[in-house]
Amino acid sequence: MARFLNNRKMATGKIPGELIHLGKKRMEAPRLRLMDFTADKLTEKELENLDNCQPYLNKNTVSWVNIDGLHDPEIIQKLGDMFGIHGLLLEDMLNTGQRPKVTETDKLIILILKFLDYDESKHKLHADQVSFILDENYLITLQEKENAHFDPIRDRIRNSAGRVRRKGADYLTYLLLDIIVDNYLINIEILGDLIEKTESRIFIAKPKDQLMQQIYKHKTEINFLRKNIRPVKEIVLHLIENESGFLKEENLKYFHDLSDLVVQATETIEIYQVMLNDQMMIYHATLDSRANEIMKVLTVFSAFFIPLTFVAGVYGTNFDNLPEIHFKYGYLYFWMVLAAITMGLLVYFRKRKWF
Repeated sequence: MARFLNNRKMATGKIPGELIHLGKKRMEAPRLRLMDFTADKLTEKELENLDNCQPYLNKNTVSWVNIDGLHDPEIIQKLGDMFGIHGLLLEDMLNTGQRPKVTETDKLIILILKFLDYDESKHKLHADQVSFILDENYLITLQEKENAHFDPIRDRIRNSAGRVRRKGADYLTYLLLDIIVDNYLINIEILGDLIEKTESRIFIAKPKDQLMQQIYKHKTEINFLRKNIRPVKEIVLHLIENESGFLKEENLKYFHDLSDLVVQATETIEIYQVMLNDQMMIYHATLDSRANEIMKVLTVFSAFFIPLTFVAGVYGTNFDNLPEIHFKYGYLYFWMVLAAITMGLLVYFRKRKWF
């Protein structure tokens, strides 16, 4: 399967908005969890179906419904029916290769992002899609599989730590987005450390044959980061500039801080992209320089032997009228001439600093 784009054969020719899961099935069965809270009270429970969460969403509390597992179109369709979400948006949620985006309706804000994990054993990034459905009093999150990414926020809600129990669903959205963006920076740092270590290996006398492959692999991972992180900048700016009232004025400062982190992430990615391009150019230039050094050595050796071969060729002819051949010390003179030519070339090359 292509890494940068999901296989869309299953969706080809289907009715727009028809719910088809595009991607890998990450869980056997979906899991639904609810956290409903105020500053003084917390209700946390597992849900058998989406209908069980309806009573909490209409109360004057903050409700967070988390759905793990995107492979069941029936649950997604039920979600759309309950909250009036258009089929095209539901289709995007089921497509795990969907580009990160933000969509605003009269009643909801819908976000689709990626959570990234770096697999150190395979030296490869993996993306899990996370969707947010935000209303004034509730937040619904959808993830491809069950994980512990948002557990620190759950612990803060349970322990009534920080502002989360005193704030609304928009602040809870900020906290979850902050975890995702912090994760981006962590993955960028991991890849950046590998890229910077590679740079020092380019200039060693005999670099390994796999060095170019590693540089290209780092380039692929950085492009994968860029593909998933760059749209988040647009998403956060849209949240800051929206006038729908979903985000309270008092919480905008947190989203401005989030925007700064996303800008830092995108700028760092661009820096590492330039570094990788430079590394590839330097690597090729280093190979060319080594090839030139080899050719230089071969040329110097050729320069020594060309005149010697000429002299040997002249006296190796079969003409009778070569007086030097009949000299008593002709063979000695021959070697003296060769030695003189060699020494002369040696002195000349040294003065020219050719070796």
